[in-house]
Amino acid sequence: MTQKHVLLVGAPGIELDKLEKLGVRYSIMQIPERVTERQFTNASHYAVLDYRNLDEVLAVARAWHSVDPFDAVVSFTEYGLYPASRCARALGIPGDNLTAVELTRDKTRTRELLDRHGLSPVRHRLCATPDDALRFMRELGGSPVVLKPRDGGLSEGVFLAETEEEVAERWEWTRRATDGPVILVEEFLTGPEFSVESISAGGRHEIAAITEKVTTRLPRFVETGHQMPARLDEATRSAIELLVTEFLTLIEQKDGPVHTELRLTAAGPRLIEAQTRAGGDQIWELCEMVSGVDLITETVTTLLGLPRPGRTPVAPAAAIRFFSYEDIRIVGVEGVAEAQNAAGVIRVQCALEAGQELGALTSSAARQGYVLCTGEDAVQAVANAERARDLVRVKSEPLLDAPV
Repeated sequence: MTQKHVLLVGAPGIELDKLEKLGVRYSIMQIPERVTERQFTNASHYAVLDYRNLDEVLAVARAWHSVDPFDAVVSFTEYGLYPASRCARALGIPGDNLTAVELTRDKTRTRELLDRHGLSPVRHRLCATPDDALRFMRELGGSPVVLKPRDGGLSEGVFLAETEEEVAERWEWTRRATDGPVILVEEFLTGPEFSVESISAGGRHEIAAITEKVTTRLPRFVETGHQMPARLDEATRSAIELLVTEFLTLIEQKDGPVHTELRLTAAGPRLIEAQTRAGGDQIWELCEMVSGVDLITETVTTLLGLPRPGRTPVAPAAAIRFFSYEDIRIVGVEGVAEAQNAAGVIRVQCALEAGQELGALTSSAARQGYVLCTGEDAVQAVANAERARDLVRVKSEPLLDAPV
């Protein structure tokens, strides 16, 4: 039997082990800052380019496909989702999830879709100026609002504004994170935050896991930890699963994972946003450990028509805590080896080192590593993760005139 061949648009690095385990060949289009020797060495074809340049991506994909045909196209990285679907459509092979990608990459289109179907109502406005945002806040009776880029990621440019004075200040913060002419302004939803990891095959959807989330203090929303399974009563869990399943149907999700973020408000679950990929921050790994669902491998086997792998959970619960220091100069770091040997620890990844100057924690890309742990339940997993994180002792001094 001919070996299956997949085109990867972007490769964050988590999928290569899984593809090789399946015995699947892969070719990769990669941005310069994510090039690795392993990718270049093991890929059947390799191109370094900006995969947001659709004309170049399609030209390269067609050229490769003409001499060494692909069986599917896939991406597991934010800005690769759209070009991957366009390639699949152009080549006429599995991997076309374009409708769902377009409806989720643009957060305004997500809100408009939900409004049309009366699902998960959240008041919002697309604003071109701070005055537009102020008028919207006044329509809400002066309630707090969230400013965000309409097509951003990694929590970049997402800020809470609780007063009219803060709207003008934080409008500029958000503007720095977007090239677009408008900013999405939404009513601030209060309540604990969760994400839902789902997997779809042929338009049929399955909820794999619900994740509890921990974020920075307001006005920012950078995630600093996760734990799984979420501690929810059965009625709340069912309401969340129903909302997400209806949403997946509305966006016409075909094959693969969706990472849906929501808040549990006093009026019930309300959707924040979604991405048609596996959850980052090692959420895909927590999901695999706790539920047995391998979101990446199952996506590939679905697209290639291969048997789905078995599902074997390895832990009742798991948690991750990130190193999230900001506005300091690192003087010294101790205790990493001690943390690695602590109870329940699966992995410690620490990029902290003496001499670093750490600015404001404005996005998840600014964090400095993590501690991943398991436990007999979510409470124990969280305790293990926080204990191990705190074993890494960081000596520091504040940066003078640290920017926001």
